[in-house]
Amino acid sequence: MALLEIEDLSVQRPAGPGNTAPVALLEDVSLTLPAGGSLGLVGESGCGKSLTALAVMGLLPAGLRADGRVRLDGLDLLTTAERTLCRLRGRRLAMVFQEPMTALNPVKTIGAQVAEGPRRHLGLSRRAARDHARAVLHRVGLDPSRVSPDQYPHELSGGQRQRVGIAIAVACGPALLIADEPTTALDVATQARILDLITDLVADADMALLMIAHDLAVVAETAERMAVMYAGRVVETGPTARVLAWPRHPYTRGLMGALPRGAGRPGDPLAAIPGVVPPPGARPPGCAFADRCPRADGLCATRPPLTADTDGHGVACHHPHDTPAERQP
Repeated sequence: MALLEIEDLSVQRPAGPGNTAPVALLEDVSLTLPAGGSLGLVGESGCGKSLTALAVMGLLPAGLRADGRVRLDGLDLLTTAERTLCRLRGRRLAMVFQEPMTALNPVKTIGAQVAEGPRRHLGLSRRAARDHARAVLHRVGLDPSRVSPDQYPHELSGGQRQRVGIAIAVACGPALLIADEPTTALDVATQARILDLITDLVADADMALLMIAHDLAVVAETAERMAVMYAGRVVETGPTARVLAWPRHPYTRGLMGALPRGAGRPGDPLAAIPGVVPPPGARPPGCAFADRCPRADGLCATRPPLTADTDGHGVACHHPHDTPAERQP
């Protein structure tokens, strides 16, 4: 049995003032993550990556409704009581948020914030939880001789605050770690160190990792499998090495084509995908990428299903690019 099974997950914003009908934010998202495995979610802003993670955590914004199934160890989190979810968050699944300055409590010391989970979930005494917090902070690269557990978040750098967020997430040894853009707004050198840290922590504790990123290079470094999301749907999925070597969906190809190339000449314009991600409520009934796609035709007025080959490489496109095997005569 997979550790995490997401099946036909949809999230809607109900009808309200100014909305004549419910608005779909996520549609039919299905993903599987085995224990100890790693999965990367990529796509532009507004494609539904973070919303998928919040649905898994049971932390959707008020007013949104989730349908489908999100199973952790066979337990459907969408139908589980909030009291049970509170026992699971931090203990069985945990999340590193994008912006640590807003994720951390500004009026509590970093040591107290790391110790809160072990006290609640592991039953440690105040002193034992404090010692545990010091050890975890040291494990994530915050030497107590240089960064005191008695410091507050505003006294730390952005990279240090992100390490505190990671420490809070891993303090109780969860089975599933969700990292939502954990290197946002960090310099390149700090980004690399944070990614190395997450990779090491996950490997040492045999955690499953759900890595959310804009950067394909991040997913290539951290995830065995990947899923590309566009306008609230999964449009391509498969083993990371295979998808990056032979991207089949035009959107995935566009993302890869937009990566900066070191061989370019100074002043050359960067490649870009024309247009923008259609917002919820303005998505076409067919393929949402059609108006940005060079391969689109009349068939794209109908929505393509996600179909996978025998190697587990799936694509939702009426006109996917061929793989090398399909090009053979």
